[in-house]
Amino acid sequence: MTMMTISSRLTLDRVWIGIQPPVCDQTAHTCPQGKVDHQHGGPSTSTATATSAQPPTTSALEDSWFWDPEQNVSSTSSSSKKDDENDSPRSGTDLTTIPLEAPASESEIIERLHRQLNDIRHQLKKQQLENALLSEKLTQVSNENRELNENIEELDRQHELVVENLLTAKKGLLEKCNRLEEDLRVMHGEAAVTRELDELKVRYGKLEQSYVGSCQENVRLKAELEKVVVENVEIVAGLERKLDDLQKMFDQSEDRLRTKTAEANKTVTETIELEQFLAALKDDNEYIKTELEETLTRCGQLESENLAMKSELNELKQKADEEVFVAVPPKEDQAEIDELRRTLDQLRSESERWKTDCDRLQEDNLALQKAEKDLQAKLDEQEKLLERSEQQALQEAQLQQLRQEVNELQNELKSVIIDNSVQLDAKEKEWQDKLNFLKAENTRIQHGKDTLEADLLEYEKECSSLMKNNDVLIAEIDNLKCKKLETINENAEDSIVILEKQLEDCSRLNKSLDDEYREMNKKLEEVLEEREELEMKVESLQKTLDEKSKSIKDLQLAVETLESEKSSLLFEINETKSREATPEESGELEKYKSQTESLQTQLTTINEDHAGLVLKLQQLQQKSVENVKTFEGKIGDLSKSLEAKESVIVNLREELERRSEEVQAMRIDSENAMQQELEVLKERLEAESTKSTALAVEKDELEQQLTQKLEELNETHRAKQAELNQTVETLTQQKDNLVQLITAKHNENVQYHGEIQRLSQLLQVELAARNEAKPPTECPECPQLREKLASLEAQTKKLEDYEKMTDQIQFLREKSDILTNNLLIEQNNQKVVQQEKQEAIEQKNSLAKDLDRLRQHLLETEEAHTQETVELQQRYEETQRKLQALEDDVKKSTNALTSASIRANQHAETLQAQYHLLQQQRDELVAKLNAADDRDHKDQASLTNLQCALEQFQISEYILGSFT
Repeated sequence: MTMMTISSRLTLDRVWIGIQPPVCDQTAHTCPQGKVDHQHGGPSTSTATATSAQPPTTSALEDSWFWDPEQNVSSTSSSSKKDDENDSPRSGTDLTTIPLEAPASESEIIERLHRQLNDIRHQLKKQQLENALLSEKLTQVSNENRELNENIEELDRQHELVVENLLTAKKGLLEKCNRLEEDLRVMHGEAAVTRELDELKVRYGKLEQSYVGSCQENVRLKAELEKVVVENVEIVAGLERKLDDLQKMFDQSEDRLRTKTAEANKTVTETIELEQFLAALKDDNEYIKTELEETLTRCGQLESENLAMKSELNELKQKADEEVFVAVPPKEDQAEIDELRRTLDQLRSESERWKTDCDRLQEDNLALQKAEKDLQAKLDEQEKLLERSEQQALQEAQLQQLRQEVNELQNELKSVIIDNSVQLDAKEKEWQDKLNFLKAENTRIQHGKDTLEADLLEYEKECSSLMKNNDVLIAEIDNLKCKKLETINENAEDSIVILEKQLEDCSRLNKSLDDEYREMNKKLEEVLEEREELEMKVESLQKTLDEKSKSIKDLQLAVETLESEKSSLLFEINETKSREATPEESGELEKYKSQTESLQTQLTTINEDHAGLVLKLQQLQQKSVENVKTFEGKIGDLSKSLEAKESVIVNLREELERRSEEVQAMRIDSENAMQQELEVLKERLEAESTKSTALAVEKDELEQQLTQKLEELNETHRAKQAELNQTVETLTQQKDNLVQLITAKHNENVQYHGEIQRLSQLLQVELAARNEAKPPTECPECPQLREKLASLEAQTKKLEDYEKMTDQIQFLREKSDILTNNLLIEQNNQKVVQQEKQEAIEQKNSLAKDLDRLRQHLLETEEAHTQETVELQQRYEETQRKLQALEDDVKKSTNALTSASIRANQHAETLQAQYHLLQQQRDELVAKLNAADDRDHKDQASLTNLQCALEQFQISEYILGSFT
């Protein structure tokens, strides 16, 4: 009975060892000896001794040492099912039919691990090949970087050549501007001479008109003098009527003159207002100049601050690069990363502050544009005022017409208002002086306007160089069309300055791109170095894994040998149980126990080493994930910066194309303007030559006409003088005769009057005597007395006629006085005519001298102009060649920039491809690490199963020892 119970108990032990090993926690490294988790802890149906001596072994099946870990399902339901299955052998009777499959399952696990290790090695080889490819790509990138640096150096050399060419072109254009200014001054002098000629012609016409009027006046006076003797009273009445009419006309002319003086005063006030407005404009211009200087200084300060910030950024980047390149122990990596992040935050804050400064500059530029618009409005107002001045010029023409009318009135009223004519001439001279002054002021205002426009154009160009605005080029083209030769050179200089600034900006951008490219290369080198370090760590971990796998294989072999020994021992134990135990067998059992204890200690050390390796792998995995994240962030930033730089390069390329097109258009416009100006100058020269010839012909004709008219005037004047002298002599003789007759008649009248008084007294005496005497008687003397009375009455009648004759004589005296006054006036007029004649002769001589001088001057100007045109043509050809060279340089620079941008794009694409490859490799490494973690967990589970099996084996040995 005892033997049967022992055999049944051994079979049960075998079944429990093969099917139901104790469950150990996967997270634990060792299981405590003699302690097993009880899930279904019920008593067995076997004997009491067996149940009392045997420990409870009702555990799940998933953690057995020979169980496949890939079919493991860690859930409570599976464990409960296994527990139910574990309960079934207790009630069964046929327990010896369950086979032991532990060696086969362990071999499969080992083969699977071998396959996984081979896969990992294959993947590592692939990774090494990819690393080799990446190193080749890095060499290619470095070569491309060298080529880009060489291209940038070539661009710098080309830029220096372009700057030298621009400086030489600028000097040539300045010389050309000076020569053109001298030509313009000469042209202005010719214009002044032509104006003087026109004024002299006008004055000569006026003199001719006055001379003709004087001739007509002389003829009219002669006719009037001839009619004076016959029709004295009618002439006096007609003269009185004419005097009234002339007085009315004179009053009307005075009213007109008053209105014109009022208008002239208005023009003077308007000119004063214009001068005040110009002074205000000058003040505004100076204020704007000061503001622009302040803005320029501010821009310079901001540029210096930007340069300082850039230098600080470069220093920080260099420091960061140096800090990155310094080998730091792994513990200080996080601190360095934090410092780098802080520096990046500082750099970002500085870049934001720089952006705010740029925005403020843009606002200042907008304010300047508003000021420019205000100035443009003021210029429009000034143009309106200039239009008003042109209207004043029309009014001046009307004034000239009115002056002609006044001259005609003067010719009609010369005998009455000579003094007024003299005053009008004086006023006319004053008005002419005022008009000349106004014209000079107008020219000065025009010149000031031109200078203001030039200053405004310069300011607009400076603002457009900051804002890069197309309106400036349009304004330059308009000014080229308006000013033509005066501002072509200035606009060309300004466009050259703008191109220089653009080239400087392009060179700065190229330098900044080179710096960023170098920084990116440095960062890539850092990333590659970190990657190499990670690869080295992975290789070291792979080596440790290989070593551990070897040790695991050795342990598995040892476990297999132990298992085989265990099975053999079990059979021997069964046999020994069937037989009696010998002391040799007990010694062997003790020996086996010592071996199992040593194996147990080895397993514990292996588990501890494995746990340390797992912790290291987890730490390395976390570090690799963090490094990958940081590298992803860096690569994202680099990609963003690359995209931004690509956009900047595209914008610069478009800007360069646009600028080249604008330069081409400006060159074409300047050529057209120069050609048009040359044609205009040729036409002007031809017109001047024709004018000079016409003036010479007119001069000859005028000389002939003047000589003829002077001869005719002299003859008519002599004839008139002779006639007037004869009339004066006859009139004086008549006057003397009349005076003699009047004196004789007067004497006779006095005698007759005395006799009449004497006779009347005698008559009165006789009559009184007769009245006192007797009545009258016939007197023999009465008829005689009657005859005497009749004669006396006739004499009284004659006396009355004499009184009438005295009145008529008095009237004739007055008329003779008037005629003498008229003769004196005519003599004065003749003197004035002689003076005017002398002045005309002098003017003729001066005109002849001026014409000779002008002829010489025109010849000199023609020669100088021909020389100047030849020089201008040569300079124009030189400027065309220089512009062609500049265009070639610009094309070369644009081609170099395009090639550099293409290479940069290619480099960016290669970097993006490398980034994608790195991402793929990172994903693969993460997957591999996850797979390695899974395998590690499985190996740990298998190790725990082995440990539990060893503990079970120890328990069984302990049981066997207790039985023995």
